[in-house]
Amino acid sequence: MPPADTLILWAFLIVIVTHGSTVVSMSNTPSNPTSSKNSVVPRIDSVTQIASTKWLALQTIDYTDETGTSRKWDVATRTTKSSSDKADAVVIVPLLRKSGSANLETLLVTQYRPPLGRSTIEFPAGLIDKDESPENAALRELREETGYIGEKCKIIPQVSREVCMSPGLTDESVHCVLVEVDLDNPYNVGTPTPDLDDGEYVTVTRVNLKEGLKKVLDDGEGMPIMGLYLFAMGLDIGMSL
Repeated sequence: MPPADTLILWAFLIVIVTHGSTVVSMSNTPSNPTSSKNSVVPRIDSVTQIASTKWLALQTIDYTDETGTSRKWDVATRTTKSSSDKADAVVIVPLLRKSGSANLETLLVTQYRPPLGRSTIEFPAGLIDKDESPENAALRELREETGYIGEKCKIIPQVSREVCMSPGLTDESVHCVLVEVDLDNPYNVGTPTPDLDDGEYVTVTRVNLKEGLKKVLDDGEGMPIMGLYLFAMGLDIGMSL
């Protein structure tokens, strides 16, 4: 059986490769860097904002497909999105270790999600603040959601490339960040206290990665988020090789 660290990184890789109308011209978007709007397809021609709330906006995209046919596509986007070339959020994969122990654990959070009308099981995650790096966002969100303090000096967090979440519905993108958590750190002893926002209710669970993460997700009452479930499947496959 491969070493546990190899299995975790392998599973992590699977997650990475597999969360008034205004019209804006999109003739020179990052996804279409050419200066010739009329010659390259597919391309985005314009974006019309249909409606907006505090956190989300509904937009209609006018685009030209591969055959030159003009089409429309509705998309949800975050109003907090600062730039089209920066990720909205981070998803944190915590790796908990204690000196002298072979155990390798992670942290899962369970919370009620109104769009689903039920609780979900997820890795800790959160939005990246303006001018904040993905590494710092991951360490901050880990502390706020779980109370645990991640390492940033002895072992630097590993940040994935920008990855999409649900590209048929939204332009939201994230970085997946591996964060080491030293259980010998006094701040991580016992049950650390999260620093949750108003209206945020989260249950934190420590899970041993060597004892069947996928079974924990299959047997739990909450609905697992897709990225976490893929991680668990990848871990199972890696351990069977």
